[in-house]
Amino acid sequence: MIRDIDGSPKHPIRQKCNIVYEYLRQYAAIHSPSKLIQKFQNLLQQGRNEDSRVSQALEKIITTEQEQFNLFLSQCFYLILDVLVIQPESQLYFCQLLNTLEITGKSRSYDRRRKQLIQLIQNYQRSESFQQLELIIAILNPYQTIASNFDNAPITNQSTGSISEQKTPLINDYLIRYTFLYQYFIPPDLDLANLINQIKQLQGDRQQGFEINLSKHIIYRFRLKQLAKMKMMAKGAGKMITKADNPSLLSERAFRVALQQYVGKLDSGKTLLERSQHFVAQNEYRQTYKAFKQDLYSFLTSNIKPRNNTYQFASRLQQKLLDIFPQANEKPLNRTQILQTCRQLYSFLIIDSTSGNNPEQFAELIANLGTAQVMLILTKIALICPESKADLEKKIYLIVIHYRYQTVQQVAWLLKTLEHLLMAFSIYFGKIDVSLAKSALNKSSSSG
Repeated sequence: MIRDIDGSPKHPIRQKCNIVYEYLRQYAAIHSPSKLIQKFQNLLQQGRNEDSRVSQALEKIITTEQEQFNLFLSQCFYLILDVLVIQPESQLYFCQLLNTLEITGKSRSYDRRRKQLIQLIQNYQRSESFQQLELIIAILNPYQTIASNFDNAPITNQSTGSISEQKTPLINDYLIRYTFLYQYFIPPDLDLANLINQIKQLQGDRQQGFEINLSKHIIYRFRLKQLAKMKMMAKGAGKMITKADNPSLLSERAFRVALQQYVGKLDSGKTLLERSQHFVAQNEYRQTYKAFKQDLYSFLTSNIKPRNNTYQFASRLQQKLLDIFPQANEKPLNRTQILQTCRQLYSFLIIDSTSGNNPEQFAELIANLGTAQVMLILTKIALICPESKADLEKKIYLIVIHYRYQTVQQVAWLLKTLEHLLMAFSIYFGKIDVSLAKSALNKSSSSG
């Protein structure tokens, strides 16, 4: 069942919507996907149906507020998608379904009801509801997105490498890469089992695919280094190794920085994971919440070198930690305090949706510290409190939504941010065992 628009099953518009939904369900049960889409298109184009109850219901819906109409139309699409995803070769139908809007939106009519319906559909095509629908269809059918035309083109702070300037890709075109955002693209009021399960399945499959490719590439790089040290490259030994391409969109230099940061040893001689595990273990010996915050400050600022000294990141972070639950400073440390502290730090570093909701503060942070260092700080927080990872993802989602229709050239730092998180999450929270790759890199860095 699709939940009520306003939470009340007795809402008169909701009752009319239910008549259309039920009609589409019944039609889908006995007809092919193509016929279902065609029937839906006819309903939108004509504004009426052979079933008088459906026609009367649609007429009432047309006269409602634009926001409620947008919700109604989105629910129709999601209901149909719920049917399509379990069909063989379902991807053939997704574009056909979206085309119903293009066809209807370009229609002309002198009939009052049809004319009003066409205008509502045109308005819908400019709404956030439609943008969300497009994202869902892009996840289901990535082959139709622009991102598939750019085969892992490297990104830097200044440019997008080999990405064609003429195509001017948008951040939105790449979002299907970032599986950790999928759950936030799904409208919260959806309760369509087939559609939700399909998205979760795709999320798992794509994340696993990236993890495997990342692990292969790390091992490939290590083996090339081994051969180079053994001075066997000139003898053609490199051809014996199966090449594994860099699965990220990061440039070669940016990828090396990220790899060393997440897998290699830091200045302390320990990996980031080892540092994080040691910090967590020490919680047992911290007598107060104040001591935890003091040590957390040292942990987060280690290995961080600001590009701009006037930004005073360290002092701002220190002040923020002082301001978090000062009344609990002398109390014993507990898990709730740790989680709430991490959540407040994400709001401080990324975006605070409760006060101001200013996404520009994150862009400013990256401009002053650099993408890699900001991602290092965020990853540290997630590692010492894995329960907070969902909060990190949600904050990044809010940033993505704000910038999604800007070009990659305009906000290259955001795509770089997403690539860093994709790597970090794969290495630390993924299901693929990359221990061999980690070991390989650390041996390489320690002997080099």
